[in-house]
Amino acid sequence: MNARRRLAAALLLLAGPALAADRTGWLERMDRALAGSSYVGDFVSESAGRSQKLRILHRVEDGQVRERLISLSGHGRELIRTGDEVVAYLPDRKLAIIEKRPGSGQLLGVLPRFAAAPAPWYEVIEEGREAALLGPAVVVTLRPADGFRFGYRIWIDEATGMPVRSELRDPAGRVVERMRFTSLAVGGTIPEADFEPAIDPAGLRWVRQAPTPEPASVAWQAAQMPPGFRLSVNGLQAVAGTQGLVNHLVFTDGLASVSVFIHAPAPGTPPVVGSGRAGVASAFSTVVRGHQVTAVGEVPPDTLRYIATGLQPAGSDDQP
Repeated sequence: MNARRRLAAALLLLAGPALAADRTGWLERMDRALAGSSYVGDFVSESAGRSQKLRILHRVEDGQVRERLISLSGHGRELIRTGDEVVAYLPDRKLAIIEKRPGSGQLLGVLPRFAAAPAPWYEVIEEGREAALLGPAVVVTLRPADGFRFGYRIWIDEATGMPVRSELRDPAGRVVERMRFTSLAVGGTIPEADFEPAIDPAGLRWVRQAPTPEPASVAWQAAQMPPGFRLSVNGLQAVAGTQGLVNHLVFTDGLASVSVFIHAPAPGTPPVVGSGRAGVASAFSTVVRGHQVTAVGEVPPDTLRYIATGLQPAGSDDQP
């Protein structure tokens, strides 16, 4: 190798980490924009052949976060967040559910969060720039390292850092879910009145759904887990539609996450087994040691099955 080639190779090696940092830098900037900016936008979410129109209002004022997510199609459901408390208004069921969502997660759940670096389970690729809703957007792809997780393709507005479009893709590159803003205004003032629900809360039945510090009657552990996934939440909570408390476990690889709900079914209630959907996410249900186990997440169905069937009561030596 001559001197010129050696120099070029050395420069390429030095540039590698910088280029990777630049690519993940766009994702970090998107995170900051989603969490720290005030914005109002209408968007369309498409999944499993179904399309829904929604509106998001997100305000950050004196360190306090207020959010409102409104369904513009269907039954007029709404989610309103103040700090870490979220109220779900379900007018079609005459129900309002209150729950705690600690941390900085947004109601705009169709987008990933990059609280931790996505490596080594995702390759980050900057594809270039394209014209988008607000102007030039940087197109960033996250390619999964294996079949246990989905990938993403995201259009990030250069000026604001906001994601104006995203696609969730399976390991073969097929689009599983698509989100795109049809209108988006970043900055400005959002009045407090805009965070009031459209429905009269007085006619609703109210349910508080929150984790509880009470000890679990049965503790659960994972006998098998996809590479990179770890347990991040393990507790009990009340869930509307079930009797008693439900074991709630969350497994994450830092980007994708799977929620698992475990409870003993009421006497005479037939068990649920098989795959389905829970909103835009996939779901898989099975029975383990007489307990109903349901795994929900935006991951391939086989990942849900692998996690759900790999759970067992703590202290058990049985393999799934």
